[in-house]
Parts: sequence; C-alpha cells; structure tokens
Amino acid sequence: MQHLVAALGDPGFAAALLALMRARVDVDQIALFALDESNGFESIFNIGTLLAPETAARLSRLYCEKYFQLDPLFEQIARYGNGKESSIEVHSSATLRSPDPLRRYLGFGAKCSLIFEKNEQTYYLSFYRRQGAPHFSDAECKVVEQLSPPLRGLIHAHHRLMREHEGETWPRQAALGNDWRSAELLLSSVRHLLACPGAA
Repeated sequence: MQHLVAALGDPGFAAALLALMRARVDVDQIALFALDESNGFESIFNIGTLLAPETAARLSRLYCEKYFQLDPLFEQIARYGNGKESSIEVHSSATLRSPDPLRRYLGFGAKCSLIFEKNEQTYYLSFYRRQGAPHFSDAECKVVEQLSPPLRGLIHAHHRLMREHEGETWPRQAALGNDWRSAELLLSSVRHLLACPGAA
C-alpha cells in the first residue's frame, strides 16, 4: 500500500495498483470509472497488457459516452448511491446472469468488479483476465474484497487529488530519490488530504 500512497495524484497510481493486485491475484487489465449524477461516467484509468494505452483510452471514452448501457452491472452501479458508504459489492463474471457483450467483443476473459461509494461518489473498479483464463475463484474474490476498504479511501483521495491539482506541479516519486525530507513532505501532504473533510 505504501507505493499507492506515494503515487496518489500521480499517473503512476494506476500502475502501482495493478502491481499490487498482481502480487495477490492473476490480473491482466484494470479499469476504474467514477459516476455521479451531475457528471455521469468518468474514466479515471484503464491500464494493463490486454490493450494498447491509446486503445484503452478510446474505449474508456466510448464507454462513458454510450457503451455503459451494455454493461450487465450498469443497473447496480446506477442504483448504488443513496448513502451506501459502508457497503462494498464484489461481482464476478462467473456469477453474472446477464450477457456481457463488451467483454466478449474486446476478447477479454474473466472479470471481477468492485462497486463502492465514498463521499457520495460511486466508483466502479474492474479487474480483467486474458481470454481463456479461468474465472476468479471465490477465494480470489475474497482477497479482492479484503483489499477493498483501504483501496476505497486511496482511490477516492487519488481521484480528488487529480481533480484539485490538475495543471499544478505535483512531486513525482522518481524525483524524490533518497531525499527523506522530500518524501516526508509528500506523505505529510497526503495525510493532510486524507484528514480533510470529504477525503477520509
């Protein structure tokens, strides 16, 4: 989790999250979307080995514009709000009752998704496997579920930082080197952000 904290507000957060998940379960691609009533769907990142970055960005944009309606979990995502702050839903492609045309069209294999809310913002985080890979087992879904409470806070803080610091210079982990004072300054900023109302 320390690598995720160090990457908050940085484009490297997505790669850090992918590495964290790969250390625990077999994952090839991860995609994160946010949904609220005023802005609709927003793509935060889509990264992995199943799609080239440009293709992933284009498909994420198309998903936000119209293809979300084909998602078998769309109704659950759209209904999720209403203060379900303490609830986290885990969905596996193995148990979906509706077809998933987007996943089949893209040639993706198994999928495991988290739906959660933080400060009236709904997040939709999906983990994908290559075609032919087995479905996520109950044990693997349990691992994802156990990781979700800290991920919820970190993802919300990252999303907020990306919005608030857009266009501003934000220290990169690579630039910190062995300067413990710079690292301490960054972590102090992160702790301050997480302590602010609406960030915790």
